[in-house]
Amino acid sequence: MPDENQQEEQNLDELQKDLDAVTSNWKRALADFENYRRRKEAESKDLIEFAKEVTVAKLLPTIDSLEQALHHLPIEENQESRSKNQEFFDKYSNWQKGIEGIVMQLDKVLAELGVKKIEAVGKKFDPNFHEAVRELESESDDGIIIDELQTGFELNGKVIRPSQVVISKKK
Repeated sequence: MPDENQQEEQNLDELQKDLDAVTSNWKRALADFENYRRRKEAESKDLIEFAKEVTVAKLLPTIDSLEQALHHLPIEENQESRSKNQEFFDKYSNWQKGIEGIVMQLDKVLAELGVKKIEAVGKKFDPNFHEAVRELESESDDGIIIDELQTGFELNGKVIRPSQVVISKKK
């Protein structure tokens, strides 16, 4: 009998070791799968953010063109010229409102995507957010942005395009 009990205990020990090994392998496989799942989720998130950046970067020149069109609106010189061309200015006013509406829609969509315009005029020049394209003598301190030639944008704290600016140079 002792041999039989001893044999059963050995079999039981071997089975327990096998069970422990299988359980250990299963836990390792589960941990590997969880790590894989997290890595894939992070890659997917990065891919979506990259796609957003590319899409926004492709839209920016169109937004710039619309804003430039608004900046170059013809202005009537005096009341006499306005009265002569009232019909033209009425039609032009509607066109202007339409373009302004389109720009507002695009700005709203960009805001929903997390895109922010970089503040520039009146701020201190920061090479992380601004690109100086010209320097003008002025009464302001050195390095103050006095004009913005092209709006800069950032997405989720990352600069997509820096603002192109004119900075002051103390006289």
